[in-house]
Amino acid sequence: EEIADRSSRMDLMKNADGSADIYFGPTAPTGKEKNWIPTIPGKGWFTYFRLYAPTEAYFDRSWKLADIERVE
Repeated sequence: EEIADRSSRMDLMKNADGSADIYFGPTAPTGKEKNWIPTIPGKGWFTYFRLYAPTEAYFDRSWKLADIERVE
């Protein structure tokens, strides 16, 4: 069974700019399985973001976590 956590995964597929797209849903998008977090169909869910050893960019607010965006 998959664990709904991607923070310690080194095998994430990353974008050219170093970011990573994470997908939530009951089924993995084709070709995006490494970046998928399973959810239970018909059940609500929530996310939280834990930041370990934040840098100055976090404290001076020059870094901002992007909102989750729905994709089809």
